[in-house]
Amino acid sequence: MRKQKIAIFLALTVFSFVCIEKAFAGAWTLPKYKVWGEYYMKWDYAKRQFTHEGKRKPLNNNARSWEFVQEPKLEYGVTDWLTGMFSIEYKEGHYKEYGRPIAWGEDFSRKHHGITNIKMGGRLRFMEKPFVLSTQTKVFIYPGYGNFHGEDPAFQNQPSIGYGDDAVEQRILIGKTFDVPITPSYKLPCYLGAETGYRWRTRHVCGDIPYFVEGGFWPFNWLLLKGEIDGYKCNPGTGSIKESYGIGRLGFVWAIFGGDSVLRKGNKLFNLEFQYGATLWGKNTTAYQEWVLKVQTQF
Repeated sequence: MRKQKIAIFLALTVFSFVCIEKAFAGAWTLPKYKVWGEYYMKWDYAKRQFTHEGKRKPLNNNARSWEFVQEPKLEYGVTDWLTGMFSIEYKEGHYKEYGRPIAWGEDFSRKHHGITNIKMGGRLRFMEKPFVLSTQTKVFIYPGYGNFHGEDPAFQNQPSIGYGDDAVEQRILIGKTFDVPITPSYKLPCYLGAETGYRWRTRHVCGDIPYFVEGGFWPFNWLLLKGEIDGYKCNPGTGSIKESYGIGRLGFVWAIFGGDSVLRKGNKLFNLEFQYGATLWGKNTTAYQEWVLKVQTQF
């Protein structure tokens, strides 16, 4: 069943790429003095995890893990080729064991919450044709909240909402929009984007290599269908805390009003984006399913 789900997901993603800057920044930068805002929300659920060997197994004691993430994001066009970025990430984690004996009539559960990251940086565009090429630098600052914050700080299975590390990440981003001829009089608008680089992390957390690939097409002017693969691969030997994962997502963007936010021509816009995702592979990580909602605007 698991292999079947992965095969279906990959088939749909490939379909999106083949059939093929309205809902993501990608390699594109904002016009000078323009502002891009997004309110990002994610709900996670898991009853399985990946071992250090990459095998999937149930959580201990028939446990369940839930997570809620909020992250308001802002981007500002310093110039047409340089965009500044800022966001604050908040997480709330819940963990409950159904297989552990219950004492005194109480369920065995834990919760954990806090601001896990303050992120800031910039995206510098080098070229626009024949494709968009940019570099992005981002700093992750751990503000001191969240780690070991909850009902029982000594409990080792308290839901993880982060490792409490600081980080610097450098990425190269590439993107392109194009049209696919469907009939002599109709061309389907499409896009592809990819990112990779390196993230240096502190507090014994392994440095890692980010990878991100996405693509989509617009069957209507107001609707974008998209798929993506998003993940990090641990660089062994750079830390004692090691984690790798790859998440696949499928979703759509409903353009309520406004223009193209991929090419970012400065039009006012308002979008709603919905995604479903699942952890397809990983090591030392939880096998989450996730539901994502993004509220986006540009002015």
